[in-house]
Amino acid sequence: MVDREWQAAVRVALCLPMLFLGGCATSGVPQLPEWVLNPPADNAITIYGVGEGEALRTARDDALAVIAGKLETRVSSDVLTETRLENGREESRTRNRVRTTTEALELSEYQTENSAQVASRLFVLLSVKRQALVTSTLNDLNRLDSEIEARLSDSDNSSRLKRLYRLTLAKALISEALDKVLLVQSVSQSSALKQQRLTHYQSLLDERERLQQNLTLAVSWDRNTPEIGERVLTMLLELGLHAEADKSGARYDGRIVISGVPAKREIFDEYHVQLDTVVALEDNQGSEISSARYQAAASSLSDHESAQKTANRQIAEEVQERGVWRALNMHKGT
Repeated sequence: MVDREWQAAVRVALCLPMLFLGGCATSGVPQLPEWVLNPPADNAITIYGVGEGEALRTARDDALAVIAGKLETRVSSDVLTETRLENGREESRTRNRVRTTTEALELSEYQTENSAQVASRLFVLLSVKRQALVTSTLNDLNRLDSEIEARLSDSDNSSRLKRLYRLTLAKALISEALDKVLLVQSVSQSSALKQQRLTHYQSLLDERERLQQNLTLAVSWDRNTPEIGERVLTMLLELGLHAEADKSGARYDGRIVISGVPAKREIFDEYHVQLDTVVALEDNQGSEISSARYQAAASSLSDHESAQKTANRQIAEEVQERGVWRALNMHKGT
């Protein structure tokens, strides 16, 4: 019994210095500031963000990312709620579009509320005034409105295909404007601006969708570009558009006309072909609305025809990769 008590006493005596040293070491650990552990709550005037980094710049960027993330969460939630009411399958695309907008948001008008260095890490508390963000975003919206109006303006409104062309040119700008309206609503915590502008932008996108679904297009190609023509026709049909191979005497809202000029050479025992191709969109009067040029080169050990088929296939694959409207250069400048 005594031996056991003595052994226990020895163990305690040996452990006490270790516990004491451990306590001293713990008390020497730098403590994080209270504003890092419990950042100020956002309010109707200000949004806060705490950042951490090895340098002041990285800590600041981290804090700005926190603020942008708060806006992203709110805007994404708002957009997804509205989108589900119309088409649940749009969730992923809408979320990605909003995330892109908030990540690209330049939070330049911020204030440094506090900063501290803990060991080798720097911490910073930043604030952004809601009204400054609203003003900046509204200025962006005014600029976008001017650009959208310029792309949609056309003295000749007789062609529905031309209207589709202009709406397609403006589509990226319209989508960006939609995102910014939702961003303003999130920052300002007000829906006063929301309905009027959202309704306008959404109506433009809806109009584009209706035109795309209701127009009837023909696709024509020459003897040098059969693979390209068939691929374009397939792409249109996969989009749900009304399209068919051009029929003589039939009436269409427009045509996609594909033509190619091959340059043939024979070098030693190889047959070389360079195929220059134009893919053009024409209205129902035969006037060109938009066009794009493609070029491909191929060779064959058998004949020029085989090389030309390979060049056709290369251009067809490039067109498919770009998408039918972009392949027609309808997204130029967007």
